[in-house]
Amino acid sequence: LDTLEKWVKEIFSHIPNNGLPKPSFGHLTQPFDTPEFHKLYRVVPIRKVHSLNITWALPPQAQYYRVKPLHYISWLVGHEGKGSVLSFLRKKFWALALYGGNGETGFEQNSTYSIFSISVTLTDEGYKHFYEVAHVVFQYVKMLQKRGPDKRQVIATTIWEEIQKIEANEFHYQEQTDPVDYVESLCENMQLFQKEDFLTGDQLLFEYKPEV
Repeated sequence: LDTLEKWVKEIFSHIPNNGLPKPSFGHLTQPFDTPEFHKLYRVVPIRKVHSLNITWALPPQAQYYRVKPLHYISWLVGHEGKGSVLSFLRKKFWALALYGGNGETGFEQNSTYSIFSISVTLTDEGYKHFYEVAHVVFQYVKMLQKRGPDKRQVIATTIWEEIQKIEANEFHYQEQTDPVDYVESLCENMQLFQKEDFLTGDQLLFEYKPEV
């Protein structure tokens, strides 16, 4: 570390500091407020696959990295057990898989907006009923919105704590990554998180806040 610090100082200390703050685009909070965003687009794929993708544009969520609300919602949406969206669609023979979430970086989450997407891999029969599939997804999201974690706090806390423990286990027992990739990831985290969260801010859940 002493040698690396010496090299960094030698190489980077000559770069002038102009004293300007990091640019922020937080005032541009509705980049997708256009009629084109509220439409259904049909795309013919190269592979023989049927996929329904539903995307929402949300306010910026980066400041809630300690809560990770979109991670919590994606866990509920992507659940495959009894009572889940996928379980219902599979019983109808309409879907094979369902994924939902936000990458929490770059295009999907920044100071201007956040993107939340749900992707459903459809069967041939499901493709014929994709409007009904979309309706089921919206019904489930509406149910989550209506009930809310604040109105079922005991259950929600249990779910949130379960996710927290899973992420903590994955963090503590993760495989060793390439050092260059790890350093690059830490440098990105330094632009996004508080100092004490550089190592963990992109992986762990710290605070339960149902209002968020």
